[in-house]
Amino acid sequence: MKKMLIIVSLLSFTFAGEMGLSAYGGLGLANISYEADTPDGVTHGMKPGLNIGVQYNKLPVLVGAGISMRGSVMSMDGVDDKTTTSMNYLDISVLYPYAVGPGNVFAGLDIGINLSATTTVGDADAVDLKEVDDVINGLDYGLLVGYTYPINETMGVSAGYYLGLADWSGDMGLDDDPSADKHNGIVINVGYALPFWLNGISV
Repeated sequence: MKKMLIIVSLLSFTFAGEMGLSAYGGLGLANISYEADTPDGVTHGMKPGLNIGVQYNKLPVLVGAGISMRGSVMSMDGVDDKTTTSMNYLDISVLYPYAVGPGNVFAGLDIGINLSATTTVGDADAVDLKEVDDVINGLDYGLLVGYTYPINETMGVSAGYYLGLADWSGDMGLDDDPSADKHNGIVINVGYALPFWLNGISV
């Protein structure tokens, strides 16, 4: 019975690979561009986070779904504690690849649905921004451009830049939205064609 389960699992991963599925994971260096002028002595720095997901490549475009971490780290001159804004998004992406050199340039749209949003000052407890009405907009979208370099037939590394086009911050309950703050950042991922460990193995 155990052997049969192993065989079925391997066949399932083989089927997934033939269907054009790949898994990716890597590092994101996120930041936020604020519409309002930044006061003197205040710096908004990049916040590292993880990107994970899957991608389907049997269409003229690459269709992906995953989870990404976004946000920013704010520091002030003369203040030891930094303020970290952390957000998690469920991402749906549609990217068009174009062969250039050994790899592919890609560009397209990424749509993010906000799953969580917190802000933390130093070692203090995190404050849930979604518990405050009209602070967070639920939807984010932007352009994603980059390049994928193949390491071998089943593995590749990609680097890209996300340029947010939507205002992620809410209107604070006001008639007019006081600001238009947008996500941006660098993403570096490693992708594996599923099943990346089964090539050449007869199941």
